[in-house]
Amino acid sequence: MDFIAGLREKAKKNPKRVVLPEGHDDRTIGAASIAQESGIAKIVLLGEEGVIKEKADKLGVSLRGVEIIDHKKAGDFDKYVNTFYELRKHKGMTPEEARKTLLEKPVYYGALMVRDHVVDTFVAGAVSTSGDVARAAIFCVGVDKKAGTLSSAFIIQIENSPYGEQGLFIFADCGVVTDPSPAQLAGIAFSSARLFKALFNKEPKVALLSFSTKGSAEGPMVDKVVQALKIANEKYPELLIDGELQLDAAVDVDVANKKCPQSHVAGRANVLIFPDLNSGNIGYKLAHRLAGARAVGPILQGMAKPCSDLSRGCSSQDIVDTIAVTVAYCGGE
Repeated sequence: MDFIAGLREKAKKNPKRVVLPEGHDDRTIGAASIAQESGIAKIVLLGEEGVIKEKADKLGVSLRGVEIIDHKKAGDFDKYVNTFYELRKHKGMTPEEARKTLLEKPVYYGALMVRDHVVDTFVAGAVSTSGDVARAAIFCVGVDKKAGTLSSAFIIQIENSPYGEQGLFIFADCGVVTDPSPAQLAGIAFSSARLFKALFNKEPKVALLSFSTKGSAEGPMVDKVVQALKIANEKYPELLIDGELQLDAAVDVDVANKKCPQSHVAGRANVLIFPDLNSGNIGYKLAHRLAGARAVGPILQGMAKPCSDLSRGCSSQDIVDTIAVTVAYCGGE
């Protein structure tokens, strides 16, 4: 099962307008060409048209059908500066600072395009820091009220694995919230389940992970996860969720039958919620590096509209994969 191939086909059926704010980056230009030509998205690149086209010629790629906007000269630039200022003036931002931010960090302009319904989503992070991508999403796109918190998720696929959904998982949060509160953990669980359902049309089974399974250990770290489950059950009664669960109890039926036989999630979880960023980031990299898992992300979730971050070490293919996932997510909500 190649989940990315499936998501590309899903994206082609309902391609969305995607802005790539880092239009001067070679990898982004290459990805724009592939995404546009393959039909998975309608691409908008931000940057100087002459610079972008010259780079595309050197790379030997076609940008036919790709829209290029020099946002610094765009007719709506001043409007977006004012919008950004209005959004952030309560934090002390001045009009001059708003203008400087949009001039120097086009990811904010791209996020405002999403807010203004000019495009459906943005994908950035090949050049921008994760902090700027996350702030652009929060400040300009806004947090989904039901989720209550921005977080990130990775799609993890482990070949020939009996666990999860034939080796397919969502891992969260692996890149944004350092030490989530119980309420934030519950919100991350909700967002991750919604992502899994939107992408794969399968029932999400959510495990709140811990070093304890159903009271086998005690302490504040366990209490946080127990409280998160309580909040999730109250706020999101539609979720199939359980915790606190150790990893083996969450994914292995035999272990689950011994440790928590009454659980409807244990042994069958396909959405794994880590208790903090340490464990989440380490967990996805262990799966990726040591188990050879395919890892796609981070996908930003919990936003009013889907958008995605990238690793600054990403390849053009990584960007294309992330575009496909984000478009499929937009179409599957």
